[in-house]
Amino acid sequence: MVLENDVLKLRPFEIEDIDQILPHFNDEEVRQYLAVIFPVNKLVERNFIESLYKDDKNILLGMEVNGTLIGSIGLHRIDWVNRSTELGIVIFRKEYWNKGYGTKAIDLMLKYAFKYLNMNRVSLKVYEYNERAIHVYEKCGFKVEGRLRKAKFFKGRYWDVLVMGILRDEYFESRRKS
Repeated sequence: MVLENDVLKLRPFEIEDIDQILPHFNDEEVRQYLAVIFPVNKLVERNFIESLYKDDKNILLGMEVNGTLIGSIGLHRIDWVNRSTELGIVIFRKEYWNKGYGTKAIDLMLKYAFKYLNMNRVSLKVYEYNERAIHVYEKCGFKVEGRLRKAKFFKGRYWDVLVMGILRDEYFESRRKS
């Protein structure tokens, strides 16, 4: 499966991509926004990618711009009965931050989730200190639904984890208005 728009291609990962991913995932500035807290090696990353492709509850795609792999986006813990899933995204090449690629990727993935997978709900979790991501999620239509109080320890203190979500009808209504 490949999803594309005018600037971005979302495509399945290949094992060869690991060499491009690892240096960035082991960058502390990138890792602060991920659930991964320790540096990872080639074997760990390979096992992670392979495990995601072994079931129908995860879709993980690489984000590519002009042939350069810049990040990943996925739908995780897909619940086919209740039509809900969780979105995860990371742009691991810092030189691509703040350029609109996250918004474009989320737009593609939401369209796929609601239009083709017939999901009713897409949710995500984000650390409260990741203000840039929160802004992007709100711009894409996500709403704060709750918070896990003091659930993330980072840089000597505890932070809340925000739970955000967007519903199918909200997604289609926002697209009709624009």
